[in-house]
Amino acid sequence: MSTERIRASWNSTLEKGLVDILHEHNQPRFRAQNAWIPDGWRSIVNKFNEMFPYAYFSKQQIQEKEKELKANYKIIKNARKESGLGWNDSLGMIVAEKPVWDRLLLVRFFSHSLQLIL
Repeated sequence: MSTERIRASWNSTLEKGLVDILHEHNQPRFRAQNAWIPDGWRSIVNKFNEMFPYAYFSKQQIQEKEKELKANYKIIKNARKESGLGWNDSLGMIVAEKPVWDRLLLVRFFSHSLQLIL
């Protein structure tokens, strides 16, 4: 058997399900100061795999998705603070005119590039 890790195939339904489970588990018995405790992760993974038995993701795959979702949330949260951006509740997305998008993407590209260099 190959030692290659199988890449998880996520879709919006699975992501939404994971977010809902994470919200349910956002309580002191499942969390330490800034992280999930081992029992919390065990419960999250079990609940997720019960909800989506056809997906059956490992703890590591779910942890990686949680990290990705958290990073995306921070990006959107910071972007919404930018002047000239709006939020469309029905679409659940940022809206802006092209020049504003261009400026935002340019700033994001250069700040990401600088992080890679440092």
